[in-house]
Amino acid sequence: MTRSVTRVLAPNPSVFTGRGTNTYLAGGASLVCIDPGPDDDHHLAAILEAAGARGGHIDTILLTHSHPDHRPLALRLARQTGAAVQCFDPSAGRENAQPLSDGDVVRIGDLELLAVHTPGHTRDHLCFFDPAERVLYSGDHILNGTTSVVHPGEGDMADYMESLRRVQVLQPVTILPGHGERVEDAGALIAEYIAHRLEREAQVRSVALGRTAFTPMDLVPTLYAGYPVEVYPLAAWTVQAHLDKLVHDGEVDQVDPGSETEPPRYLARNA
Repeated sequence: MTRSVTRVLAPNPSVFTGRGTNTYLAGGASLVCIDPGPDDDHHLAAILEAAGARGGHIDTILLTHSHPDHRPLALRLARQTGAAVQCFDPSAGRENAQPLSDGDVVRIGDLELLAVHTPGHTRDHLCFFDPAERVLYSGDHILNGTTSVVHPGEGDMADYMESLRRVQVLQPVTILPGHGERVEDAGALIAEYIAHRLEREAQVRSVALGRTAFTPMDLVPTLYAGYPVEVYPLAAWTVQAHLDKLVHDGEVDQVDPGSETEPPRYLARNA
């Protein structure tokens, strides 16, 4: 890690989380904890041990978003340390969190973090940018070793693309992601993310042409050939998010909105 940041890896490996959720501690005697992670006794103990090893006390807890692998432990950590919790959507938890808006600056000792609203993966997603070190705490907005899933209903692909461009403008040097190892060439990875999403959108458009009414999963085996079938449900979410963007752009029609048990169906306009 960098001189001023400690990573504590949560013991929650899965197809969704990779090796686990990254929890970060930054600051001096007064520490900020970014994304405490899942409600796990061992992880709570590991965070407190890491704070003690730094000779600091956790006074502030920041949440990038409210997913169950990032937020739940905030409640117990706040109760144990007395730390204030801050996030975009306080109503999504029981920590009496304070609201953060786009452009707010969080000050912890001599550390300043800029809150950047980055909807897309979820509507409440924030990244935190350290302008002095040019470090971006990216949560699930940008990962290392995989791409971020955009789940329809929770996120939006058009918002996600715009949010990628927002953090690109900040010109971070280093990314500390919610999952995966640190990224030393932040600009290259952000550009790669944008290019990948544009390429995937073009592929979705191409594969959809000439088909009768189809579901997102109908496109997945072609678009994700070579990927393990275990990731197909996640891939279908992202394909649906791309299709919803194409509906908004006037290139695809949604012919059936689906239901709780049935997926939506689409048709390319020039099919």
